[in-house]
Amino acid sequence: MSEILDEMAVAHLRQSAESDRDRWRDFARTALECILWPCLGLACVGWAFHTTDVANGKAAFYAGIAIGNGGVIFSLLAAYRRGEQRGDW
Repeated sequence: MSEILDEMAVAHLRQSAESDRDRWRDFARTALECILWPCLGLACVGWAFHTTDVANGKAAFYAGIAIGNGGVIFSLLAAYRRGEQRGDW
């Protein structure tokens, strides 16, 4: 009987460690995405300031704002959805 309980405890600890590893890997992925999106947005805004066409400059500026802010929101919502599927919260 105690061997069965020991095997169950070991299996539970292994599954818990795998779950923690998956969660932290997802957190790292989300953090990198939250750094990437504002960088892309800043690149678009920077290009907007260096272009000579006013229409293209405005389009690039507003696209940079949308990419920078929308990308972070998208990444955080996707991370939440993945956590829900894994059963983290």
